[in-house]
Amino acid sequence: MNMHSYRGKHTEDEFQNVDQLLKEILEDDFELNIPVDFADNVVEKVEKRKSIREALLRHLMMTLGLFVIMAFTVAFLFYFELKEASILLDFVTQFKYPIAFVLFIITAIQLADSFLLSRTKDQLGE
Repeated sequence: MNMHSYRGKHTEDEFQNVDQLLKEILEDDFELNIPVDFADNVVEKVEKRKSIREALLRHLMMTLGLFVIMAFTVAFLFYFELKEASILLDFVTQFKYPIAFVLFIITAIQLADSFLLSRTKDQLGE
């Protein structure tokens, strides 16, 4: 019984060689080696990713909270029509780029600190 439809392209010896090779591979004992600390390594990686996500979320919420507090402060001052509101708004618009740069640097330093701190904890744990 010939199960091969590529008779014109390959010889019967080639198919027998492939069949023999498949039989040898299937007859060999299949062995799977899992390291003893595999589960510990997986848990460690999951916890590390989880802590990084939590740190990013914490910093994002802190930054958004800062902007919300500033917005409510300006809205509160304008609501009561205080002259300080226009002074504050003029100051912010005049120095908007340095203020944005300082806020960006503070956020970047905090992010770098949390990532470096997590790496240091990992290195101390090893």
